[in-house]
Amino acid sequence: MWLHYLKTAWKNLQRDRVFSFINIFGLTIGLAACMLVATVVLDDLSYDRQWKNSNQLYRIVTVNKMGDGLYDKFTSSFTGLSTKLRTDYPEVKAVSELFNYDDDRFKFSNSDPNGIKISIMAADTSIWRMLDLKILAGNPRNYVAGTGNIVITESFENEYFPKENAVGKIIYSVPTFSQKSNPYLITGVIKDIPSNSVFRTQAIIIKKPRNEELVKEQYGTFTPNNYILVKPGTDIAKFTEKVNKWYASFVTTKTPYQFEFQPLKNVYLHSDFAENQQVKGDVQNIYIFSGVALLLLIIACVNYVNLSTAKAVKRLKETGVRKILGAERRHVVQMFLTESVMYFSIGSVLATGIYWWTLPLTEKFLGHHLEVTLISRFYLFVIAYAVILLFSLLIGFYPAWIMSGFKPTTALKGKSFSGKFSIQTLVRKSLVVLQFSISILVIIALIVVWQQVSFMKHKDIGFNKNNLLNIGFVSWDNKGQSFKNELLNLQGVESASITSWTIPSAGYMTREIDDPNHAGNKLTVWYIDGDIDLVKTLGLHLKSGRLFDASYADDKMSQDSLMNLDSAKYVAAESAQSSVLTSYTAKLLQVKNLNTPIKHALTTPVGIVEDFNGESLRKPLLPTIILADKSLNYGGMLIRVKHGYENQVMTGINKLWRKFYPEKFLDMKWIDDMLNNQYKAESRLQQIFSFFSVLSMLLATLGIFGLVMQSLVQRTKEIGIRKVLGASVQSIARLFSIEYLKLLILAVVIASPVGWLLMHKWLQDYAYRINIEWWVFAVAGIVAVIVAIGTVRIQTIKAARANPVKSLKTE
Repeated sequence: MWLHYLKTAWKNLQRDRVFSFINIFGLTIGLAACMLVATVVLDDLSYDRQWKNSNQLYRIVTVNKMGDGLYDKFTSSFTGLSTKLRTDYPEVKAVSELFNYDDDRFKFSNSDPNGIKISIMAADTSIWRMLDLKILAGNPRNYVAGTGNIVITESFENEYFPKENAVGKIIYSVPTFSQKSNPYLITGVIKDIPSNSVFRTQAIIIKKPRNEELVKEQYGTFTPNNYILVKPGTDIAKFTEKVNKWYASFVTTKTPYQFEFQPLKNVYLHSDFAENQQVKGDVQNIYIFSGVALLLLIIACVNYVNLSTAKAVKRLKETGVRKILGAERRHVVQMFLTESVMYFSIGSVLATGIYWWTLPLTEKFLGHHLEVTLISRFYLFVIAYAVILLFSLLIGFYPAWIMSGFKPTTALKGKSFSGKFSIQTLVRKSLVVLQFSISILVIIALIVVWQQVSFMKHKDIGFNKNNLLNIGFVSWDNKGQSFKNELLNLQGVESASITSWTIPSAGYMTREIDDPNHAGNKLTVWYIDGDIDLVKTLGLHLKSGRLFDASYADDKMSQDSLMNLDSAKYVAAESAQSSVLTSYTAKLLQVKNLNTPIKHALTTPVGIVEDFNGESLRKPLLPTIILADKSLNYGGMLIRVKHGYENQVMTGINKLWRKFYPEKFLDMKWIDDMLNNQYKAESRLQQIFSFFSVLSMLLATLGIFGLVMQSLVQRTKEIGIRKVLGASVQSIARLFSIEYLKLLILAVVIASPVGWLLMHKWLQDYAYRINIEWWVFAVAGIVAVIVAIGTVRIQTIKAARANPVKSLKTE
């Protein structure tokens, strides 16, 4: 029986090839998109679940509670806290600093000036208790004193030490702070850390655990990314309460700080606050990608249902004959379900081929290898096909039930009962509205995302980011001013400034001061430190007062010299130090008179500049104070370059750098590139919506194409009669177009408010955002109307031009 159904389904597939192509193409695209997105989602959800201790690993998060509903989070914790947790809390089995660098440079000999760039993680020896890293060579658990210890991955060894044992060899760091390279002994080789881990890296620098006393002051020093391993069964909520209760009683003054312990399994997807975390995702993107892929599949399934029901009248006689010959309704349903399963099976096989072919392209687009795929996990492959089979039965059931429900006598006449037919038509039109609503929704999202990305990249951020060059953070070894002086002599260099402020960031340090606008609340004020030319090099606009001037002693104080003063003199000297405030800061701190010290801010403002954004436009303005330091020995450098001299200046800086710092790596980047790099996630989202909007419109248009073809076949004689009675080709095309135009207008009406709500919610994550204008919905609707109505008119004009004699000769 089933073999007979399968043969019948295959014949029907070959008989109506346009119908078959539209269905198979749509299902293939929809299923392939779902497979790819499901792979990305499953991979994202799998991060750091592979570790044996994953359920007992937590990251220490410091929370700064500034007032009611106001708080800030960061992944650094007070120096010495790890020692306290390790020694005084029996719940804690181990503590380790696990910190990934963006990149670092190492060389294989001291004669190599630049070395190679590799990803690095810093950890202490407790890492071996926390992560079950597989050691392939050496004995890295034994710390070797007297030299730096480094553990490399298998792929690193294969690339740089092919066919030899790397254990025991020495590699050298390319220095940034020290004046010479530091040697690192390769103590072991480990299996590559999986890509689905926030700890993925090429090498791990192993240090001895810190053993420091916890500072009592709330303005203590911090260490980044400390993780704890707790004993199984530990109630983390009670443990958190216990630690915070101790800390509140430990500090000598009232503190706004508390600690949270974030599960390792949540670190990848829930770390929007972690500025320095190199490997992180966004849980919101999972919802977006899943939703768009599911919508694509819905459009493909709508096409199948619509085209199947549109062909119902054409196949009524076949159904009637089968019933007269003794077929029951369930047999007819089984026949059409077999056809549905066959279409989905063919689509899934083709989708698997597309999936296999595009998987490497997807990994390239994401920038990392996907550990969890339908290919690497066979059980996922089986589950995927089982879901597709179930889906094919569910989707195929409606047209099967409709086509099996007509009485044999009615079916043999090729007509259906008007009531059932009207319901069928209503459902089909509703589904057309649904699929075009989805397409319009995706286009609306594309336009809004494109606008927001463009807005962030081109918004005036308060300083001139163009032609501004940045040298990364280094130790200047007391030669920074000499380097700057020679740099200023290069043709094309307008100005330069040594600064401890790195872009993009809010500043180099913070202070908590009383909020003059809300009693009892604290304000976090950020400080930017640079030499006297910083404001000039940034191109900030003076609003009132004056800028830094070398003739004023308080404008160019040295932080190093302040460190030698006792506390009273330190506070007095620091309070007298000149500063420049942003307009927002002056208003927030209620600064009415310049040259008057600000209480608790330890500075005297001499000028106010217009506001500027030093970090991502996702974040609001922060109160910012700019200081001038005449003896910065650690920091980066900002260089203002004349237009047209970019390459010449970069070449000159390279030569000058080799003269002053032959051992050090020169990290040189353009500020506008660094700022735009913040919005890679949004740019990627824009590309995804561009791709999906094209696919969704293509699938919806193919559905319209198929429906129009079926409708024209059924109404061939009507078109012939209209032509005989004098109707023009354009009037016939207009008649068919109006039917679909009404549906498209309804789709625009439905999609517009839904699109506004969804995109309005998405924009709430940005402190600076666009307003969604009415024309966004108009453009999305016009695009859909042009594409759909264009398809309808092309088909109807082609049919209307046919000779009416041919269509009427059977009457």
